[in-house]
Amino acid sequence: MNWNDHAKYYDWEFELICTKQREDIRIWKALTNEFGGPILELCCGSGRITQELVNDGHHIFAIDNSIEMLDILKAKNLPNLEILKSDMTTFKLDRRFKFAIISYSSFQQLLTLEEQIKCLSNIHDHLEDGGVLAMDINPRICEGEEILLRTHSYTAEYPINNSIVTMYTSHSIDRINQIKHWRDEYLEIAENGEERKTYVDISLKECSKDYMKLLFEKSNFEIINIYGDFDKGEVTEDSENLVYVAQTS
Repeated sequence: MNWNDHAKYYDWEFELICTKQREDIRIWKALTNEFGGPILELCCGSGRITQELVNDGHHIFAIDNSIEMLDILKAKNLPNLEILKSDMTTFKLDRRFKFAIISYSSFQQLLTLEEQIKCLSNIHDHLEDGGVLAMDINPRICEGEEILLRTHSYTAEYPINNSIVTMYTSHSIDRINQIKHWRDEYLEIAENGEERKTYVDISLKECSKDYMKLLFEKSNFEIINIYGDFDKGEVTEDSENLVYVAQTS
């Protein structure tokens, strides 16, 4: 995923189209209050979750591998925040944390079993004894049909540049490896008619509940809760987001 290219649109687009995902802040606030800090946030991006948790008085160590996203976060000048540019599978810190989070299905950007176990094992090494990891997983990534043709998603005013942005999308599904690949095109038209195109690719791996249970077990975590929504509801067949809460064992 080329997050650096997408960074300039990320916060604006999230507010524009990601209505339901905004609700996730409720569970991250509840869990951080439950388990306490210091808190490790992986794949923090531009700090949508980070800012809310810092405003609640928590000390956050935030990690992301996109320098452009982290520059946006740094510009927010948040207190009680430390930032590191690194990958979630390879980061190394000389401290341990009570609680770690990976929000917005970001763990599913890891597309192989090897990467996933490497990530979980690395997080385990950075948690205190009895420390807790929570992550949001979309268990239905590969449902539905492919959209192989360039398809209009939205057109909206982009106030940062006083321009108009039109986004087109398509996606293919690797049914064997259970991976969905998106290709998004952003066409930005300035007031003077000048056009600029940005292409963003993202791939996410579907992770069933049974698959996640095996992953946590292999990485020396014990699942203590699985929530079926952002209000700690029960898991149902219709749950679009599962929030796993696992403790080091």
